[in-house]
Formats: sequence, C-alpha cells, structure tokens
Amino acid sequence: MKQVSKGSFVLSSLLLSLSLVAAGCSSGNNNNAANNEKPANQAQESSTNTNTGTANTTEAPKALEPYEVVMVYPDGKQNDLGVVQTAMNDYLKQTYPDMNMTVKLNPIDWSAYADKTNLMMSSGQKFDLIWTANWMNFDAQVNKGGLLPLDELLAQNAPDIEAIEGKFHDGALRNGKIYGVHVHQELGNPQGVAISKALVDKYNLDLSALKSGEFKDLGPILKTIKENEPGVTPAVGPSFPLGAYYGSGSTANIVGPIGLDLRDTDPNNTYKVVNTYATPRYMELAKLTREWFKAGYINKDATTPGVDIWKKFQAKTAFASIGSDLDILAGTEIGLPQLMPSKTSSVGSDIIQVPLNIDRLQTTKLAATMQGISQTSKDPARAMMLLNLFYKDQKLLSLFNFGVEGTHYVLKDGQVALPDGKTQDTVGFYHDNMWQIGNQMLNYTRVGEDPNKYKNYEEFNAKVSSNPSPILGFVFNSEPVKNELIAVSKVQSTFDPGLQSGQLDPEVEIPKLIQKLQGAGIDKIIAEAQKQLDEWRAANGK
Repeated sequence: MKQVSKGSFVLSSLLLSLSLVAAGCSSGNNNNAANNEKPANQAQESSTNTNTGTANTTEAPKALEPYEVVMVYPDGKQNDLGVVQTAMNDYLKQTYPDMNMTVKLNPIDWSAYADKTNLMMSSGQKFDLIWTANWMNFDAQVNKGGLLPLDELLAQNAPDIEAIEGKFHDGALRNGKIYGVHVHQELGNPQGVAISKALVDKYNLDLSALKSGEFKDLGPILKTIKENEPGVTPAVGPSFPLGAYYGSGSTANIVGPIGLDLRDTDPNNTYKVVNTYATPRYMELAKLTREWFKAGYINKDATTPGVDIWKKFQAKTAFASIGSDLDILAGTEIGLPQLMPSKTSSVGSDIIQVPLNIDRLQTTKLAATMQGISQTSKDPARAMMLLNLFYKDQKLLSLFNFGVEGTHYVLKDGQVALPDGKTQDTVGFYHDNMWQIGNQMLNYTRVGEDPNKYKNYEEFNAKVSSNPSPILGFVFNSEPVKNELIAVSKVQSTFDPGLQSGQLDPEVEIPKLIQKLQGAGIDKIIAEAQKQLDEWRAANGK
C-alpha cells in the first residue's frame, strides 16, 4: 500500500470521516441488486435448458449490450489520461470482445476525494467502481446505502478475485454482507527504525541490542550521535514510537483509541475493551519520547505540517527515522538490519532498516484499500467482471498503473523506467496507484525497487497470517456512537502531536487527556464496543 502515515493519521482520518455521515448517501436510488445483475448474469450462461418433459432446447447465449464502466479513484492530474483510457478500451475490445465493455477513468484529486464522492452518491450520479477504505468514508458509504452488497456478484462474476482474496473479505463485512473487495497486497508492515549506514559505519555502532524489539535500546546509539555529530539530529519525526509502532505492536484496534491491550497478561482481560491512552505501555513510550526530546535527540519541528524527514537525510542532517513503516524484504525479522531499498534510492545514500515490530493480521488492514460498486451502477455484474480482470490480467493492470509501454514507460531488465529524456512531470502519465486495485503481485517493480518486492510480499503475508489478531473478523458498527467518536477525535487532535513528539510531559498531560476523553464520551464508546465484541464472540464461538 502507498506509504501514507499509518499511525495517528489513519486513526484520525477514520474518525473524521464520520463527520461526513450527515451529508450521507441517498438511498433513493436503492435499486434491487439482484435485478441489476440479472441480464449480465444470464448472458454469462453458456446455454439455457428448458425442460418441457418431452425435449431439451438449447438457446444461444444472448449477447451483452455495450456498457461503459466508470471508475472513480483518487489521483492527481494526468495529461495523458485520455491516451491511457483509449489504450485500455482497445485492449478490452481485442482481448475480451464478449464482455462488450469500455472503461471511463474518473480520477478525483486527493484533497477533494471524500467530499466529491459523497456528493456523487447523495445526488444519484451514475458510476460503477469506486476506490474506498475504512479510513476514507467506507462505513458512511455503507450506512447510507451508497455501496452495493457484493456477495452474489463475487460468486457469479469474479472467480479470480475469489481464488486470491476469498479468505480476506472479513474487513469489508457489514451486517453479514460484503461491501468491498480488498486489494491483494501486503497484509501488514514492519515498523522500526531507518538509519544512516554511513554514520553506523563511522562509529562502528552495534545494532544487536535492537533484537529486543524495544525502542528504549536505541537510546545509547542516539546518545553517541548527539555527542559526536553536532549538525545531525539523532531521531527525526513526525513518526515516533507512539505512532504505528505502538498502535500495531501493543493494541488490537477497534476504533479510534479504543481496543484491546495486547500486553495485558491477565487471561480475564484478553477481550477487555480499553482506552489505549490509559494503558501502561502508552505511558512508558510517551515518557521515553519525552526523555529523548529533552535530551535533544528529536527534531524541534516534528509537529510542523508537511515536514519532509527524508530531505533531512538527503542534507546529511538526520541519523534515524523512528516508528515508521519499513520496506518488506526477504527474511524480514525483528532486530535484523537490512538495506532499505526504497529510501536508499530516494535519499541517494545507503539507509539501513531495523524492524522492531511486525504487524498481526488485522481486520482493519483488510479494509484499508478496497474497490466497491456504487448503488447507482446500471450494470453491477459488468462492473464486477471488469474488477475481476484486474486480478488476473497483467496487461490491463499495467495500463492502469503505468500507462502505455514505450510512451509512458519502458522496461529495463524487467523493471519499469521512464523513457529517455522524460521525467515524472513531463511523461504525461505517472502515479503511484498500484495499491488501489487488483492483484499487486502481478505488477512490475520500478527501477530502484527490489526486483523481488512482490515475492517478498507473499513471504511476509504468510508470516503475518500466522499471527492473527484475537479479534480478526470483528467489525465495529460505529453508528450508535458516531457523535462521541467525532468529539473524541477532536480531543485527540489537540494532544497527539505534542505527546508523539515528546513536547508534552506525559505524566502531566495524559491524565488531562483521559479526563477530556471521558467528557467527550469515550466511556460510552468503550461500553458499545464491549457489547458488540461480546455478541460477536458468542456468535462465533470465541
């Protein structure tokens, strides 16, 4: 998946998306899904047998009428969008003439995506496939009838999706129905520290202490850099141990700051829902972050919007980035130092990564990037047929992801590169949308990436799948406490930056935070989550 910040950003985005519920999605166009599917499903049958009791009559399959599948997804402006769309349609006509479909690409800028898609649904505008996510309005879209249930559509029109993703639909289940198709990609990430190899070598730093998986054991290394490299910040943010590392390694998240404390060893508390800010682990990491800030290890501009930490690495003014998601590499293990290909390429100098945590398989991850089908689609079955192609057809997937070969990219030793003389800004079609649709394992890698990237993903997925969350498959219905979640999110936004950067004293500020969260209704959210979790456990024998 695209490397957006998945610590406080994802949690906040999930909560803030609830504020869009009021605008909602009109259910006035709530056509019966089965009626919409029927013509295309019948056309897929090879024959129709009519048993009259005297003879069998076989009819020729009815040809499908032409249909344009409109795809809605977030992306920046692409000057050659029309060129790519034409190439996709030519390919569909040549390769799948019986489907008799064309595609219309309708990208929407990231900054306007949530609002515009919400308006499109509420106004009843016709479109078909839509990229969606649990942190980008998915639950609001389902609750207001904007998305179709996909169970029958998947069973009848998507054999390749079912073969690859059939066991990973839990994240998109709402009220027993599937409303999204998960992109086949990495099922989690490692989190840890990315560090300058040049400085590790210069001071012959011993990284073996990090096999503990604990950030506290990085402290002596940061101290060495602080004392010997006055122009270098030992640890740069805004991503710190309280972000992705804490959220993934210490909790089983349910919604916002609500979840299970995975470090509570009392067996009676295995399924006890808590305010994760109130856990001992949160205070421990907050105090560590505060100590590092006071010692001068952490950059003072960590809370500045838009700060680019990797530019600090390029300028040789940073030693380590801590708590962020790392590359998925062959043999990824906690405490194992490896060269980090993505940042080594972008920074222009060797960067080592050391994982300190590896994600469990979480229900939330299975809804973090999906494709849904709009209630306003005139032919949902055809939309599902097209989506299925993205899970089996590398050529079609490459057209959407990279454009036209020879025009927008060339292959060098099997990897995607820009044509000679072209840049990302001048090539006409260049984006990082590989994580938004289909089977990522069919994708090419770009020059500079590990050629075995997707092979590594499959290996890593097996590791993540072997360590599932205790509440894998549980999906919280936020509707009963939507107002409280909005209020809680506002409180979080006033404390999170200061706590996660070490600028606030946790022993003073966390009690204040907890008090304000209680005033915002967090106890009501916890009670509702506990009620739903207990019901889910009873229904599923947990």
